[in-house]
Amino acid sequence: MSATNKDVLIKIGDVFRQRREALSYSQNDVADMTGLTINTILFLEKGRGTTLNNFLLICRALQIQPRDVFENDIELAPLFGLSPESQKRIEKNQKLDHLVYDSDFFETPRRVSDVIKELGADKADSNKYSVYLTGYCKEGDLDYIKEGNYKKYLKPPSESEF
Repeated sequence: MSATNKDVLIKIGDVFRQRREALSYSQNDVADMTGLTINTILFLEKGRGTTLNNFLLICRALQIQPRDVFENDIELAPLFGLSPESQKRIEKNQKLDHLVYDSDFFETPRRVSDVIKELGADKADSNKYSVYLTGYCKEGDLDYIKEGNYKKYLKPPSESEF
């Protein structure tokens, strides 16, 4: 278990233990109501963690809404940063999203090479961009027309154009 989550898990365990005691339930009672072992209940109450499924089973048994277990905000910071490859992929996707959704770039039919040039991307990524653009077509955000061996991508006509 990560030290980052240790305090949060201890607090969750405390909430469950206090609620169980307020209901005058034993750990055995909660185990019977959830199908979990007494050791699982004991470990959870001591902050040793559990699965999401077990967490929900105990919430049901103790009649606690899961959101109520998290009264205080949790610091939301990942343990590790994104890899440079992931950062580049995200940046590419954001730039392409901008072209598709926030510009008039695809008002006229565009080839993959046009997209690469517009984004200042590496020509070696041509196949990746072709896959990305096909994804937009599957979602209905772009259409394509075939001209010989090439596809040209464009925004589909709006409802008002029919």
